[in-house]
Amino acid sequence: MNPIKYVLMFFAYLWLRFDPILYITFRKDWTPRYEFLASIFGETDTEKFLAQRINLVKARNKILPPIILLTDVDKKITEFLTIKPSAKLNKTQRLAILDQLIFWAVDPEINRFNIDSYKSRSAIVDGLLNIIFQNSLISEINCILDGLKKIVFSRVTYLGSKGEPSPIVHNVILSGTARILISHFNEVVRLRDEKLEKMTKVKLIKEIQKSKGETGSLAFSAEPRIDDDFEARYPLPNYQAKLLWKILTHYRFSAWPESREKAAKLIANFQKQLGFPPEELFALNEK
Repeated sequence: MNPIKYVLMFFAYLWLRFDPILYITFRKDWTPRYEFLASIFGETDTEKFLAQRINLVKARNKILPPIILLTDVDKKITEFLTIKPSAKLNKTQRLAILDQLIFWAVDPEINRFNIDSYKSRSAIVDGLLNIIFQNSLISEINCILDGLKKIVFSRVTYLGSKGEPSPIVHNVILSGTARILISHFNEVVRLRDEKLEKMTKVKLIKEIQKSKGETGSLAFSAEPRIDDDFEARYPLPNYQAKLLWKILTHYRFSAWPESREKAAKLIANFQKQLGFPPEELFALNEK
């Protein structure tokens, strides 16, 4: 469109929009206004011009996403912890809170308009992998880990890239993942040593009975397993531990040297603790 024609059309548009007499006469009916502009500037140019104005009005009236502050995150975490998972409705409410926290961490629009959104995401991840994780049911832990998977691997940023862009948030993810895996592998080793100790006792008692010429049953009464959603948090189910291990090993190829070094050190420590690569343990548990 000719620049001079555009300027003239713009002034005509302002007159048609803000003139009080025209507003009283036509209100929000733009048909007569459009016909007036089209008769002077042509239908094609008038339609293009008005289409641009409509887009500007829509953009101006667009409801901006909320800015999530640290206080908002703290409130949700506190709310989760105060709801006791004794009833089905309470469990639904707790899962809804987890979904809300994860949504705040992965939604590109929410994180685009807040320059300090990385602080909120760090607080969300820290809460999910620490105090919330320690007070969650199995289904809630699955929800947390699924959300963590989205944050690490598939969070879409407003720049179009995938994955969490902030090294600060990645450091919180890595620390939380490591803490859970440390507890998991410590319990795995404890149970392994306990089992070996019991096997040794059985073998020793059998040899003593054999030397005395005695025979009989050797029954060890194990402690009854309590049917409780919070019972036996560790060791983790194989699929949960495997996902956390996948996240940890992912950081061996991180863009940030500190994350790469920390991940490599943790992996080496876990392998030394078990005496073999943890991948072998996951494969064995799948059989």
